[in-house]
Amino acid sequence: MKAQTPEDKKRIEAYNKTLDQYPKPSVTADIIAVRPAYSELDEGEWRKNPKFALEVLFIKRGQWPYEGCWALPGGFVRGEKKDGVVRGRETVRECAIRELKEETGLKAQALIPIGVFSKPDRDMRAWIISNAFVCVCHRGEGDHVRGGDDAAMAKWLRLEAPTIGDGKFHLPFYEDGKLRFCLTGTYQEDDLDGGTVTSVKDNPLAFDHAEIIAQAFLRMLAFDKKKLVFFFLPEKFTLANYIDIYQYLTRYSVSPANIPSFRRQLTETKDPLLEVCKGEWEDLGGRAHAPAKLYRRKSC
Repeated sequence: MKAQTPEDKKRIEAYNKTLDQYPKPSVTADIIAVRPAYSELDEGEWRKNPKFALEVLFIKRGQWPYEGCWALPGGFVRGEKKDGVVRGRETVRECAIRELKEETGLKAQALIPIGVFSKPDRDMRAWIISNAFVCVCHRGEGDHVRGGDDAAMAKWLRLEAPTIGDGKFHLPFYEDGKLRFCLTGTYQEDDLDGGTVTSVKDNPLAFDHAEIIAQAFLRMLAFDKKKLVFFFLPEKFTLANYIDIYQYLTRYSVSPANIPSFRRQLTETKDPLLEVCKGEWEDLGGRAHAPAKLYRRKSC
């Protein structure tokens, strides 16, 4: 960054005196932390692939406003007041990482920007602009989350059988097998980022967090679906693991008869996405059936 000259400092001082004529929104970061989850198999069903699902990390707010309501982890970008002017001391991304850690104990890995939410009435306290991120976690990561700071508790809720299409979304969240709430509403399709949420019916969450979550899933579904799968896989995986997640994210069923063709689309095209881990097979954990080959993402 260019160093300030004496002339720059004079101009900055003059500019600061004009700031009172502009409204000043506060800035926050909200985080949609997601991780893969698999339903437990009943006894005797070990030959079946586990059903893939996603879990989203929520907090219960511990203070006003919306005390006791489910919400996303997040908070205000920190600044420091000097000479009567508040100057930033962290970026929005740094704020997201810090707030997620303080409120849930989860350390952010990959952060995907989702969008800016700036409706003047989205927070009853003041004009507060939120920057939303998706934080993608590995399976089992975050098993010991706990509420901290102004979060009374933190818990993963399972998103089962979501439907997004034809301008409508239906996102049911479960806690310990019981439906806790369902986010429903409408969106307008577009070619850039999967669509824009236009309405939320009976918002059960704090602030506009239902809209943020729906927008996050619309945004992710706008990605290349075959590449989106990699966010939720370990470094090495079976083809069945890949197909299981692909079907969940796309709601498109890959029948057993179509698996060879689907595999060729992933491994034998001009720019293949997968490659076989030569000589490596899945860990059966003592189960008595033929192990499957392991794959990994094809390096560029």
